[in-house]
Amino acid sequence: MEDKEHTKTEEEIPYMQKLYDRPFVWLIAGFITMLSFYTLWGIYEIVSLPQSPLP
Repeated sequence: MEDKEHTKTEEEIPYMQKLYDRPFVWLIAGFITMLSFYTLWGIYEIVSLPQSPLP
């Protein structure tokens, strides 16, 4: 009977801990964050450039 109670407490891992224990989720989140911020930053830089005079 003690074994069932012991395994029951082991199975009750919080959802956020399960999420934090997955390194590939963090890897994908890092790539998405990096790509989105740098892409938006690059688009903003291109759009905000002043028009250069042609010779």
